[in-house]
Amino acid sequence: MARWRHSLPEVSRLRPPLALPLLSLLLASAAPGAAQPSDPAASPPSASVPLLKLEPGWGSLHQTLGLPAWVDLELEVLAEPMGNPAGGLVREASWIQQTKLAVTLRVPNDPAHPVGREWDRWSMRMAIASFNGDPLYAQRLGAVLPLQEVANPVGLWLTRASLQRRSDDDRWSLEAGLVSMSPDLFSTPIEDYYVHDALNGAPVLFSIPNFPVFPVAAPGALLVLRPTPASTLRLASFDLAATNSVAGLLGTASGLPPGRGWTHQLQWSYAAPWLNRPLAAPISACREGTGLRLRRSTCSKPVQVERQLPGGLLQLAAYAGTGPNRGVYGSATVPVALPWGLDHRLWAAAAAGLDTAANPTPSYIGGGLVSQGVLPGRPFDLLILGVARTGFSPITSPGLSHEGVVELGYQVQINQSFNLQPSLQWILNPGGAGRVPGVFAAGLQLGFSF
Repeated sequence: MARWRHSLPEVSRLRPPLALPLLSLLLASAAPGAAQPSDPAASPPSASVPLLKLEPGWGSLHQTLGLPAWVDLELEVLAEPMGNPAGGLVREASWIQQTKLAVTLRVPNDPAHPVGREWDRWSMRMAIASFNGDPLYAQRLGAVLPLQEVANPVGLWLTRASLQRRSDDDRWSLEAGLVSMSPDLFSTPIEDYYVHDALNGAPVLFSIPNFPVFPVAAPGALLVLRPTPASTLRLASFDLAATNSVAGLLGTASGLPPGRGWTHQLQWSYAAPWLNRPLAAPISACREGTGLRLRRSTCSKPVQVERQLPGGLLQLAAYAGTGPNRGVYGSATVPVALPWGLDHRLWAAAAAGLDTAANPTPSYIGGGLVSQGVLPGRPFDLLILGVARTGFSPITSPGLSHEGVVELGYQVQINQSFNLQPSLQWILNPGGAGRVPGVFAAGLQLGFSF
């Protein structure tokens, strides 16, 4: 989710998408509403009430290759075709695709010393990402912020190469090397369900040139402290002068300007028990015909449904660094009860950059609602609504005011390995100058994980 707004290199023709050939096979093999009762004896709820769980998918790359337990290997593919039937400077379609491979290596277990070895607390993490397609779609429409989450410069990126040490009780961890702010700093897990750049993380920070937001990495360190089970404190420092050279290690022309100085970041996250206590158990539902509804009274066919949404979370964060470049951020994700669907999260986030000469987008406010099981026969699908407003710096972007977005999406959960998400976006005041007609865009996000 790189958020810089500088000119990018020209993009070659789109390569044949990896996701498209697989789609027909997936839809043929996946039944609608793939919810199957698990073994009651193995499920946490009462044995008399079946637990509906999302189908497990096609296994992991680790299992397919038969790798040893001390190696973790993950492959993710995210493709986002999109077109705008109305508004903007032009009307056209675009495709952008991200492929990410991550590996974590640990020291093999020693049967002679099953516990207590110092090296058992260490791990090495490496990740690369490849982008194919057209990252300049938003600019051609006249918008500033990308309409697609994975709209990054085409090429191969080294996104992580680090060593991590954890404590025995997991109360703290320290990671150092080539690291990134994503996905833990200045964003909240609920934002991962959105496609537009302004809703998939606060752009007040991510648009700053050379800040290490995925796929950009920088030399630095991240210290994570967990003083209580509900609290997490993250402290991070990154060398901004090295981001451009790191981005080019695998030959990608990143378009990043020369960087300088450091940024230091602090974030407190609180998974409040009073927010999450009702979420400890699966959703209590009642089967009626071919669908499900939330169980609020007596029910002849009770079932329990696995939750798909993250828990309640409160966050406060701040950053400071060379420039000067300072800012603050806050977010709240709250479970709410509504008369439709099975489970709901209401969220809001706001951020402010205190130094407008160093920050292209110094103001941001956003929020939305994500609901699980709105359609009776699809207990794991998600309905996604979000709105955001991003303000531009009067110093770096004179004459520009703000750009807004309203996004409506529906995520179809086929299984744990694959989902597809059609979405609609309305871009308000694209470009920020009031000269470009509002953009209406429709897209489809396809996500694969192995």
